[in-house]
Amino acid sequence: MGADLPVVAGILIGGASRRMGCPKALLPMPGGQTMLEHVVGIASGVLDRVVLLGSGVHLPDKLRTWPRLPDAEPVRGPLSGLCSLLQFAVPGWAMLLSCDLPLLSSSVLHRLLAAASPDADVVAFAPDPAARNFHPCCTLYHTRLAPVALVELRTGSASLHDLLIRSRFVALQPTRCEEEALTNVNTRVEFDAALGNVVDGCRNRPLHAE
Repeated sequence: MGADLPVVAGILIGGASRRMGCPKALLPMPGGQTMLEHVVGIASGVLDRVVLLGSGVHLPDKLRTWPRLPDAEPVRGPLSGLCSLLQFAVPGWAMLLSCDLPLLSSSVLHRLLAAASPDADVVAFAPDPAARNFHPCCTLYHTRLAPVALVELRTGSASLHDLLIRSRFVALQPTRCEEEALTNVNTRVEFDAALGNVVDGCRNRPLHAE
């Protein structure tokens, strides 16, 4: 069916990056851009409106004037960023993305948009839907979830996953190439592995190209 309402993408940048030991958003990618610039570039190539979510990270020069929303509540994790995005994007859809997706591709975002339905509140990739195993930080959320998300943030577990499983969702089974594109990194080892050779993989193109 596809999204027939406005869509705003929000990219999470407020994580502490403790396991990485340095801000994940600023890790250099092949070609010289940072990982955050890569994700912003992919999102901007698909959607007209892209904002950054959170504070604390020193942004690359090219992104210092980029639209930015503070977390709904400080130090409460990605759900806090989603709450700000949902309130900002009303009415329509909010596409939540993390900044640590070095292999993100535009085709993944297009598939989320194509699966949007007026009967669903969330469109998410789910490698194992039966086990409720989702990718909550590359997901489409309807802005009607704003009040529910805020309650979850303030009185619940403050978990994106818990919000998602209690919502009406469309679960997308990722292809092998999509699963690769959804790879997120939390340590330097994971980052280096993601940028290394993928055996029989789908990434046979420059990372910045789509």
